[in-house]
Amino acid sequence: MRRLTRRLLLLVSLALVAAGLSFCVGPPTYYRDKYAPAVEGVQPAARPTPIVPEVQTEPHTCGLHAISAVYTAYGLDPLELRLRFRLGTDKPLSHFIPDSIGTIHPDMLRVLAQDGFETELLRPGGKDAAQLLREHLDAGHPALALTKPGTFHWVVVAAREGENATICDSLRTEPCCKPLENYLQEDVYSLLLVKPAAGR
Repeated sequence: MRRLTRRLLLLVSLALVAAGLSFCVGPPTYYRDKYAPAVEGVQPAARPTPIVPEVQTEPHTCGLHAISAVYTAYGLDPLELRLRFRLGTDKPLSHFIPDSIGTIHPDMLRVLAQDGFETELLRPGGKDAAQLLREHLDAGHPALALTKPGTFHWVVVAAREGENATICDSLRTEPCCKPLENYLQEDVYSLLLVKPAAGR
């Protein structure tokens, strides 16, 4: 009985280790470099210039292009700050899900914080989400929205005019307008308000 228990414990331990390793998509040096800031003391401009959509040519880079468009508007260089690498855009979430490449919330939140931004994550269906988004846009700052028009897709909610939101989508060359309230309720899965961190 003891031998059986030991074998079961060993098998369970090996299964847990294997499951953990499936989420390691690179050597320790990859994670060291990915999680380190590209440049110390990055300072975004206090206000962005008008956001211009970056057109994506690869199916998994919508998040990279959305955040790059925001960085450019705040006077930051996405290439110098190695956004593509630091966001893990080209690495799968797990070896068991090889097509899970793209940009995920935790990487986006970490990189934004390292580069001088503060963020607020909102549930689009939350009671005050539409009002908080209006106030944020009226203060001159954008939001990143994870939409689900079929598959998950990141866009920038760049501004508002009346009850319409200006959307910069990497699948379009020009910004488009959508009714803000309906867009939040029908298309947006997750919303990230972005602005320069206070006191930096």
